[in-house]
Amino acid sequence: MCLADTDRMLPIPPPMPKRQIAKWENPWPGDTMEITDGDRKFTLFIPSAYKPGKAINLTVHFHSAIWHAIQEHLDRGATDPVIAFYPGEGSTIYSKSFDDKQRLSRWFGIVAQECIKRGAPSDAKVMSLSISSFSAGFGAVRQVIKDESAFRLLKRVVLCDSMYGSLDETAATRTPAKEHIECWKALAEAAIKGEKTFCVSFSQVPTPTYASSSECAAALVRLFGSDLKTVETGTLAATLDHEFPLLTRFDKGNFHVWGYGGEEGQAHMTHARHLADLWKALDSVKSP
Repeated sequence: MCLADTDRMLPIPPPMPKRQIAKWENPWPGDTMEITDGDRKFTLFIPSAYKPGKAINLTVHFHSAIWHAIQEHLDRGATDPVIAFYPGEGSTIYSKSFDDKQRLSRWFGIVAQECIKRGAPSDAKVMSLSISSFSAGFGAVRQVIKDESAFRLLKRVVLCDSMYGSLDETAATRTPAKEHIECWKALAEAAIKGEKTFCVSFSQVPTPTYASSSECAAALVRLFGSDLKTVETGTLAATLDHEFPLLTRFDKGNFHVWGYGGEEGQAHMTHARHLADLWKALDSVKSP
């Protein structure tokens, strides 16, 4: 691992063993609202533990069963509102959802109004944005981080096996397309400076027709003149899982890239099923 900041504590990548998930039998402690925004729908959940204030801290999760996204939000101990967005399969539908440049600002307005109904001041607004995605959800994240107003509010991004791209057809060997790696550079740079937090977890699942999450993560790290470093077995609990052990990592400032084993479907799914654990790892250290 890269200990660029030796005087600060780094988050510890969590173990990612197989985990069975199911919707809670009891109602979630909070209010759940399905909201229509033009040609899309999203689900807003406000935990009962939410404390109304002028500054709203909002989390948005892209691509998971709605109930799972809400449960992981609660499992991590979050008390602020969360939006779960699952419009369908494939990264294209996520990307196209944010061709509408006003969509996110409308969501912010809706969230603010719901918080005001629950006791927040009349001038309350979203002042801090955290984003997570799984798999194809990266299509939305890639669009959102291009929005300057959203980028200013953005504090943390977690990609759970959720960074893919096209292949460079002109390259002699398998290489992710340059534009699908460099689009993440500004976010990674801001994280390295400590202005934001950017965490990428990935599996080894191969993707024959496009660049895999492992290929894209490695290419992004190389933009900063480094490589993913092998994590020795036994040095961390996450290295001891028999199926999906932590294999590699890169940490610089608040930019974290963690590579896990596994080349089959379950290896991919385990990243979504440990979303709360990834958040907890980041929550355990000081970050934006």
